Amino acid sequence: MQGECDETVGPDFSPELLEKARDQTLALILESAKMIRPGVSETQAKAIVQELQTKMGAPKSWHPPQIRFGKNTCLPFGVRGEENKILQENDIFFLDLGPIFEGHEGDVGRPFSVGSDPEMKECCEIAEKIWFEVRDHWKTYGVSGHALYEFAKNRAGYHGWVLSLDKADGHRIADFPHAARTRGSIEGFTQTPASHRWILEIQIRHKSRDFGAFYEDLLS
Repeated sequence: MQGECDETVGPDFSPELLEKARDQTLALILESAKMIRPGVSETQAKAIVQELQTKMGAPKSWHPPQIRFGKNTCLPFGVRGEENKILQENDIFFLDLGPIFEGHEGDVGRPFSVGSDPEMKECCEIAEKIWFEVRDHWKTYGVSGHALYEFAKNRAGYHGWVLSLDKADGHRIADFPHAARTRGSIEGFTQTPASHRWILEIQIRHKSRDFGAFYEDLLS
């Protein structure tokens, strides 16, 4: 486990504005995904996202956008994958975006599949299912952050997938910049994570094929 992390926020922090940033980030992802079709490259997808994000009034992000196609979906956050990957007819991708709206950090990740590969479609569905199972476990039992990810690992195995914790173990969120006050992961947090302070991340991968899915959202 990593070191302890407090749940400090700045004087201008607002749970309502944090939720609004979350909703706007999700809207940005869903709108961007409509424009990402087979034949589009990761580089082109980033340009699509940036244009839409700027139009929404949030040209800056608190973390670089993570746009992953195909086998790049197995990679940890920030790790460089195959250059300028092109989305194929039967493929999988995810968007992980962190725009800043009204001084608050959005951070949402969603997976998508295109074409007719049943395992890729299932991968997206199971990533979402596990996220909600873990979120509901947090709400019901109030366990520690570390225990939440032990539960997540068990649920991934139950569903037949592998959970990745390499830079996908949950993290702090707040008014920008939260990192100037506090850092840390949920997986390394030995207390019960508070509402409106944490992003729960679920990244899974296929047991034998080179693809995975990523789903993240605000614990609230």
